Amino acid sequence: MRVLAAAALLGALSGCLSAPPLPPEARDKPELRPELFFAGRTHGTGELEVRGRDARAFTVESSGRAQSDGSFQVDQTITYADGPVEIRTWTVRRTAGNTYQGTISGAAGEVTAETRGSVLHLRYLVRKPAVYMEQRLYLQPDGRSVINFATITVAGVPWARLAEQITRDAE
Repeated sequence: MRVLAAAALLGALSGCLSAPPLPPEARDKPELRPELFFAGRTHGTGELEVRGRDARAFTVESSGRAQSDGSFQVDQTITYADGPVEIRTWTVRRTAGNTYQGTISGAAGEVTAETRGSVLHLRYLVRKPAVYMEQRLYLQPDGRSVINFATITVAGVPWARLAEQITRDAE
């Protein structure tokens, strides 16, 4: 009975989140190479919408650099408008052609990523047993900005959505 009640609740809540805006069309050019785009400093602004809560605005300051072992590291400071600050570190390595693998601090699983033209698709386990983050980043024609759309699912049900614009700082 509890399982049926939980399934009904999750089903009812699945319609509560508004869908993210439609992302730009994937293009072949410019090509998104995360180790190039995120080298140096980037700045992001966005909003996180979690089911049943008010949307939370945030900013992200990032600094990326190549490591001596061939991997790429991005250090991020995420500041929410309502006060909390999170520090996150991504480490990724290009494994073949257009695929990447890596880690992110605070996640429970490995990050897998693939690029297709101007789109980077990432997926990873946030928390066991079944809380996943799936992100799609779209490099804009200017080559200096990316639109990031993400969905967090709990047991396969969309639970939160994120929309962010990321811009490379002037060199």
